[in-house]
Amino acid sequence: MSARTFQSLLRSSILLLFSFLISSPAHAQLFPKARPDNVVKPKNIHGVVQDLRGTLLPGARVFLRDMKTKVVRTIETDQNGEYKVFALPPNVDYELYADFKGKSSEKKFVSSFLNREDNVLNFQLDVAVIEGKADTALPDPGVTFKSFDLVELHASFEMPSGIPAPVPSVLLLHGYGEDHSVWKDFGQQLLKRGWAVMALDLRGHGESKSRNQRPIQATPAWRKDPHEFPVDLDPALDWLKAQPRIDTRKIVIIGSDVGATLALIGSGRYPEVRTVVAIKPNLDESLALAGSAQDFQPRSALIVAANPAEAERIRALVKLPSRVLAVSHSGGTAEWTADRQVADAIFQWLKETF
Repeated sequence: MSARTFQSLLRSSILLLFSFLISSPAHAQLFPKARPDNVVKPKNIHGVVQDLRGTLLPGARVFLRDMKTKVVRTIETDQNGEYKVFALPPNVDYELYADFKGKSSEKKFVSSFLNREDNVLNFQLDVAVIEGKADTALPDPGVTFKSFDLVELHASFEMPSGIPAPVPSVLLLHGYGEDHSVWKDFGQQLLKRGWAVMALDLRGHGESKSRNQRPIQATPAWRKDPHEFPVDLDPALDWLKAQPRIDTRKIVIIGSDVGATLALIGSGRYPEVRTVVAIKPNLDESLALAGSAQDFQPRSALIVAANPAEAERIRALVKLPSRVLAVSHSGGTAEWTADRQVADAIFQWLKETF
């Protein structure tokens, strides 16, 4: 047999063997054809939010963060305490945590390496609801923290729904003889516009009437004492900045009466305070609470007052931008913020300066 004939026979044998292998069941097992069920499918994430006793929490919020784009979605639990989100891109890591009335859960994660279409993540929060009435929550106790001189300060805090991080925030400071409840209606307007709202009870007011476990009561002398009301600003801003999803570099302070004075002081003292609104401020008290004229250096302020001359005196000391709204008005904080002209001016100011 010639070499050429041998090579021809060898090639034919190899081709026959290859054809046999391709058509055999063994080849089908080793090299399966792509099937639709092998395609990577979108991810679904769902679960429930409950308290430590297992009571479901309707109205809780679940925050889902796309770790690639950093976009945060907010999902609210339904009447059964359940949340659901469907058709998420599968090649992304996700971070989730739950929040209910200021209480947050631990963070949980769904990995892009986990090829699972259905992902169940349940959350438990250290809150209580009225037994037998899962849809009726106990009154929100708010938040509590201490000043450096051991005054126990109380405040309310609410986050808006459906707002991606970072969320803008407002610190509300009431007037002398009031408490944080005077901001109730105006605070709801801020929430609806996408602001996180913290309303503080200043020392000696509302629930903030304890220093080192001893009762305290505000006196008119505190209106010019730099060692009393101004001391409340530091811990309040620190607490607010520590909250997840808050824009810690841009905080607004809105104050009335003594709260207006504190807002002006805060605007010059804290770089994270973007702008302030001062309703019925008093220049003499502002200088006294600041400690001296050199320590009173407000910036970016809307001044709302019934006395135009007093407002202009303060405006002269404010670094731009600044604006004065003179309104013939009387009454407490709630009456001032219920005035449509005042409320509209505040929201316009926030729109222009934030």
